[in-house]
Amino acid sequence: MQKIILSRRAFVSSLGTALKSTLGSGLILSSFHLNAFAVNHHKDNTIGLASAASGKNNQHWLAIFDTQGKLSHQIALPDRAHQITQQPGSFILAIAARRPGTYLMIVDSQKGEIIQHIQSEKGHHFYGHTSYSLDGRYLYTTENDIESGEGRIVVRDANDKYQVINSFSSHGIGPHEIKVHPDGETLVVANGGILTHPEAGRAKLNLDTMSPSLVYLSSKNGELLEQRTLPKHLHQLSIRHISINNDGFTAVAMQYQGNKLDNVPLVAVHKRGQPLKTLWAPEHINRGMKQYCGSVCFNQSGSIFAITSPRGNLLTLWDAIDGEYITQFRCADVCGVSQFGQHGFSFSNGLGKLYTFDMNSSLLKLVQKENHHQLSWDNHLTSLI
Repeated sequence: MQKIILSRRAFVSSLGTALKSTLGSGLILSSFHLNAFAVNHHKDNTIGLASAASGKNNQHWLAIFDTQGKLSHQIALPDRAHQITQQPGSFILAIAARRPGTYLMIVDSQKGEIIQHIQSEKGHHFYGHTSYSLDGRYLYTTENDIESGEGRIVVRDANDKYQVINSFSSHGIGPHEIKVHPDGETLVVANGGILTHPEAGRAKLNLDTMSPSLVYLSSKNGELLEQRTLPKHLHQLSIRHISINNDGFTAVAMQYQGNKLDNVPLVAVHKRGQPLKTLWAPEHINRGMKQYCGSVCFNQSGSIFAITSPRGNLLTLWDAIDGEYITQFRCADVCGVSQFGQHGFSFSNGLGKLYTFDMNSSLLKLVQKENHHQLSWDNHLTSLI
């Protein structure tokens, strides 16, 4: 294990040196043609990504496209969606409405067809995130019990038309992103801590008493296995998005709901059995993130993770082993991020543009120059396998 750690540290060190010498603090953009994509949905290498998107006249879509932004399918949705999840070993995608929406779509990405339209149970709404069990049998959704304000995790059976077979507490308010731990038995949930109610739109009703948490639950019965919170002075730091590498190490992206002048950490990491560890970028970068991180993703090797900050027009890279900031890139309204190859990332923004970062060249490259489809990519980007 020590050899692996040293190898990764050496890699990160060389990456940092290359980035500094190549980029300084600026952004390098160039047109970029890909002959193949490391994570592909089809054997012909044409489909690699999926995202929710919005277009003209308040239209909302599920878009499936290749790494140059060429659309394969554009599927109409009843309202704005959030994250897309692929069922392991299949062409099936699940896409949930953004809070406080009540629809869940099951889509055949190969045919570009909706195969099932599901409504949340009475008195519930979705938070936009889902996760399949590792064998693809169950779909887990984060939901709000509207009357009580309690966060709920709802379990649906993919083999039985997504019938609800279980529901349990998220042990917090406002559960947002959910992931299945690599052990296959544990659910990891980011409880954002923000109380909302559909009658109040997207208003935040409990900012003075927020208590966000990162929790680990049994996927079988919802038993609370571990719960981690932030120091009291950071109780307004909403734990929103998470990514987990194959070693079960969790990276956390957060959004601050406190005073606009406060300088607070927006990134954290966690290993089971240890405290939640907050991380800092240099102060000018940390402040430049505008108190808001939109998405987080480990690269395929699990050695580096990327954090996007759309309000600050920033994306940052972090060392997963030492928990240290590596570097940053300027990128307008960047939010979606997914894996690209062994070490790299794909990024999307609200202007309908796509980027890739290849650690071999240490360059952030503009893939899609023109937004021919007139689409605005939503917050999350999914690599299709």
